[in-house]
Amino acid sequence: MDAHKQEAQSLSRRSILKLGAAIAVGAPLAWFSRRHPSLAQTEPVPQPARRAFGRVIVPRWQVRELPSIKAPVVRQMARNEVIPILGQIESDESPAPYNKIWYRTVGGWTHSAQVQPCDNNAENAPLTQIDKDAVIWGELTVPLSAARVRPDPKARAPWTHYFGTTHQILEVAEGADKELWYRVSDGIQRNLWVLARHIRIIPPEEFAPLSPHVPAELKRVEVDLRAQRVYAYEDDRLVFEARCATGASFRQPDGTIKSFRTTPGTHRIFAKTPSQRMFDGVGEGQPRTYDLPGIAWVSYFTASGISFHGTYWHNDYGKPRSHGCVNLLPEDAQWIYRWTLPATPYEQRWTRAARREEGTVVRVF
Repeated sequence: MDAHKQEAQSLSRRSILKLGAAIAVGAPLAWFSRRHPSLAQTEPVPQPARRAFGRVIVPRWQVRELPSIKAPVVRQMARNEVIPILGQIESDESPAPYNKIWYRTVGGWTHSAQVQPCDNNAENAPLTQIDKDAVIWGELTVPLSAARVRPDPKARAPWTHYFGTTHQILEVAEGADKELWYRVSDGIQRNLWVLARHIRIIPPEEFAPLSPHVPAELKRVEVDLRAQRVYAYEDDRLVFEARCATGASFRQPDGTIKSFRTTPGTHRIFAKTPSQRMFDGVGEGQPRTYDLPGIAWVSYFTASGISFHGTYWHNDYGKPRSHGCVNLLPEDAQWIYRWTLPATPYEQRWTRAARREEGTVVRVF
C-alpha cells in the first residue's frame, strides 16, 4: 500500500477530537459495562496518557471490551489507523507480564505494544525561506506523513515518515497545492518532500546539554538487560529511568538463529547524530528486513554500531527486540542525547568525541 493510501486510513485531527469529545460528554464507560468474570468488580480507572493519539503499527490489532487479553474483541484495527487515547491503565491480564499498559480508546481498550503514542499537530508555522548553508532540524508532529518525490500531493510517495522522526531540512518550496513543502534528508540518499506544516522546527536550545555543571566523570548510564531498564546517575544519585528494548535473537533467511544481544561491558558514548537512517547490511537491491529513516537522537557507544535511539516501529518496551541497539521512546532518547557527552552543536549532523575518555560511560550488564 502506498503512503497516500495509508494516510487516507487515518482520521483527521478535527474528526478525532469531535468524536472524543462526544464520547466524553455522552457515556464514557459504556463500552465496558458488561463484566468479564475474570476481572475485578470495579470499573477500571484510566490515568492520563502520555500522548493524545495512537497509530497502529501492525497490519491487525484489536480493540477489546475490557483491558484484558480474555475480553471479547470489539473490532479490528488496520495498520496506520489513528485512534484517540482517552487514558491508560495497567492490567495483569495483558499479553505479557513485562508490558501491562492498555490504552482506552473509542469503543474499548487496546494493548499498547503495537500502538505508537503520538500527537496530531498539523499546523506548525512553516519557514518561508532557508539559506542554502543553513543547518535546520525538524521533528514530525503528526502520526504519519507521505514523503513524496516532488512537492505535490499527487506525486509518488516511496516513503512514509512517522511521528517523532527527525530530519534535516534542506529546502522549502511552494507545492502544486499552494502549500509549503520541505525537502528533507534521511542522512544517506533519499531527499524527499514532506508538507511543511507537519514538521516542527527544533530550536537550538533543545540541543543544549543537560546538567552541564556536573563533572563528566560523575555521569554514567546503566543498561540492565534483565530488567530492560536504562538508568542515569550523577555520582550515585539516580536522575533518570526509562523502559527500553535491547538486542534480541532473530531467525535469518536461511533458517538459522542469530543473536543481536546488546554487548555487555563498560563502554563510552563516542558519536551522536540527531537523525539517522538505519538498515540491515544486505547487498544493494536485495530485500532488507528493516530500513528505517529519521531515527531520532542517536548516541553510539560501541564500534559495532550499538546506540541509544528513539523508536517508532513498536511500543513494546520491557522485552529484548532490537538488532542490538537500546530502543527508547523518542523523548527518552533525546534526554540521553542531551545529558551525555560529547555535547552536540546544533550545526553538526555528526558529533564525535575527540578522545575516548570524553564520552559518558555506559555500563551494560
